[in-house]
Amino acid sequence: MNPHPIASAILITWRRNGQYARRLVVDLSPAQWTAQPIAGATLNHPAWIFSHLNVYAPLCIAMARGQSFADPIDHKFGQRSEVSTNPSDYPHGPALLADYESLHTQTEEALVVAPPEVFAAANPLERWRAIHPTIGDMLVTLMVKHESGHLGQLSAWRRALGMPRVPM
Repeated sequence: MNPHPIASAILITWRRNGQYARRLVVDLSPAQWTAQPIAGATLNHPAWIFSHLNVYAPLCIAMARGQSFADPIDHKFGQRSEVSTNPSDYPHGPALLADYESLHTQTEEALVVAPPEVFAAANPLERWRAIHPTIGDMLVTLMVKHESGHLGQLSAWRRALGMPRVPM
């Protein structure tokens, strides 16, 4: 089965982001997952970024399958969440990465087989609908823009910590 053209376009970035995400954290020590490299500033660190992205991938899976889901706005790691520097507030780094990779694979699998009508269906969350009227619009935002933005934050965090650049 050939994926819908929107799915094919999304998957180009989704696959590259998944590989890039791994390279951004594979060399981190346990303490670095919640490190804050700039005094007086709280940056989105890897533990928060992966916890946050792991909230949204299941929503993408549900949308690709035409299934309902709960609004993540008040989720512990959702849109309104605040970064904590306490490591015990997050799963262990390798577990976060393993979950991320598993969710990435599941999301890709759901997108590849999503029926064409899913992409034109109304966005299931009313608060998202004004800017992203369809599921296709929302999937582009979550799987391309949203994830890429947070991976950019992770890249900047690494550089602020004095770590080497990771090629995209």
